[in-house]
Amino acid sequence: MNNRNVEIKSRLQDIDSAISKAKQLSGSNNAIVIKQHDTFFKAAEGRLKIRQFEDNTAEYIFYKRPNVLGPKLCSYNKITLNTDTTELLLNILSESMGVVGVVKKIRQLFIVGQTRIHIDQVDGLGNFVELEVVLQEDQDVETGQKIANDLMQALSVTNDDLIAEAYIDLLNKANVQV
Repeated sequence: MNNRNVEIKSRLQDIDSAISKAKQLSGSNNAIVIKQHDTFFKAAEGRLKIRQFEDNTAEYIFYKRPNVLGPKLCSYNKITLNTDTTELLLNILSESMGVVGVVKKIRQLFIVGQTRIHIDQVDGLGNFVELEVVLQEDQDVETGQKIANDLMQALSVTNDDLIAEAYIDLLNKANVQV
């Protein structure tokens, strides 16, 4: 795996407060708003998905991340798909591997240093905050965990709000179809 993040995910009790704090931390009054449609496929290990965007671009993403609470390492690879390839690849993977489910969300993105703060509104689940500390090649996981913990405090994320699973797991557990 070429790319590494340290990540946390948590339920949001107050989305307006989280957005306000993210604006302060990022020094920006405007989030980048991204509509995402993720189709997950069966995989022997890790997670495999095609992420489609509103502008008809897409990414093919494979990642490994343990289902544990708190800051955790995520290793991933992704490639950008062209418009012609996306539908064909969706069909091939759907037929050959099977679809696990679909996650639709509106993501508000804020950048703080080397961290992406995502304020997510997930269809069928509600509101969440996700931190992705993008690790440099020479950075260890502990450095990323410290950055994530500091940002958790700044955003008033408590351990009680943390979740271990991916959105797709939460949707499937709740038997929600989007």
